[in-house]
Amino acid sequence: MVCFLTPNREQKRGPLAGFALRAGAIAALVLIGGQAVGQQPIALPQVTASSVFVVNADTGQTLYRKNEDKAFRILSITKLITAYVLVQRLGGQLSDTVTITQGDLVPGSSAGLRKGDIWSLENLLYGMLLVSGNDAALAIADHVGRAILVQEKKRGSSIKRFVQEMRSAATALGASHTQIADPYGLSPSNVSTARDVALIGSTIFRDGRLLPFWQCARRSLSIGGPEARNVTLTSTIEMLGQDDIVGAKTGSHVSKNIYHLVVGWRAPNGQKIVAVVLGSADHPSRYNDMRAILVELPHDFPELAEPAASSGAAFQDGSVRRCL
Repeated sequence: MVCFLTPNREQKRGPLAGFALRAGAIAALVLIGGQAVGQQPIALPQVTASSVFVVNADTGQTLYRKNEDKAFRILSITKLITAYVLVQRLGGQLSDTVTITQGDLVPGSSAGLRKGDIWSLENLLYGMLLVSGNDAALAIADHVGRAILVQEKKRGSSIKRFVQEMRSAATALGASHTQIADPYGLSPSNVSTARDVALIGSTIFRDGRLLPFWQCARRSLSIGGPEARNVTLTSTIEMLGQDDIVGAKTGSHVSKNIYHLVVGWRAPNGQKIVAVVLGSADHPSRYNDMRAILVELPHDFPELAEPAASSGAAFQDGSVRRCL
């Protein structure tokens, strides 16, 4: 289905505003979650993943854990931070356009960018989050990095400046074991842990500026330039489009048999749960691992099974979802 969004109001936030305050509170809750009531997390359902961390993003309670501080290459999960820096820096300017250059056309997963194309930042964000386009991520990083340098009245590499901003964002989010070297995840130096990824997701999957980009599995875009065309992006993330999934991102390296998945899940009681599986056995297993976790959560934590007062049809920013 194709997704259309009807915004009710615009959120306005300054660059990286409130990062430390909000994320620090979440990080502190995650670190003490489960211990505050004198309890250890309940035994994890059987999964193939080498590392797991599941947290209630609204309360900070740790729900499941397994080797949560083991470091992994996070691959395309990196793009969550790329998306966050974009909306923090230029969230009110997503209609701005970007002319695609040859330098944007990097190897790996692609959103179908072509040299000379004219994409809006909003469409690039869809291209990065729905189909994990490395080209879309690099085009975003270049544009935002240039804007930051202009604002600071400095010269230098736009990509390096953007990566610096990503590192600052990860630190502010409490992800102290996360390292960033590029905006799309190809570098083996992009590493993190399940706990850190959950911390990042606990902020991003509750951000009303980003939630609409995950609410439908397909999106139709109008691309300008010498080869103007309409493009339909179909999500490569199997769980997107389900009513209870508020956001998700995979990380994959097929030749090295690396398969990751992070999901934001709306529990029946309305609370947001962030679940991370790193190092699953293969592509199908990461989804099977995640589904096993989500199925067991309401049984192991009965409070999550209590029906919410509202259906949750609206996003945090008041937008309304319509998938047609």
